[in-house]
Amino acid sequence: MNAKLTVDTQDDLLRGIAWFDKISLGLGDQFEAEFYNALERIKDNPFLFPPNHTGYRPCRLKRFTAVVYFRIDGDWIVVVGLFTSGEDERSLADRF
Repeated sequence: MNAKLTVDTQDDLLRGIAWFDKISLGLGDQFEAEFYNALERIKDNPFLFPPNHTGYRPCRLKRFTAVVYFRIDGDWIVVVGLFTSGEDERSLADRF
């Protein structure tokens, strides 16, 4: 399947990279790589991740405390958010 990131998700990713780089230089790059690894897992088998209470399908990153939220739209994976630990996922309701 193909995947596309919403503008909100692109912002989430950039914010996460910057935040992890503040902790340790280069950690942001590792966070970005782990995000794209998760995206490949999602593309390979999106139905492995059932929808949760948000209505979206969550996929946890393996190395970082972050979750990718997506929906399936025909042949497309639409990534609607990337939330790190402590962020409020209620804003997902405003994302499409």
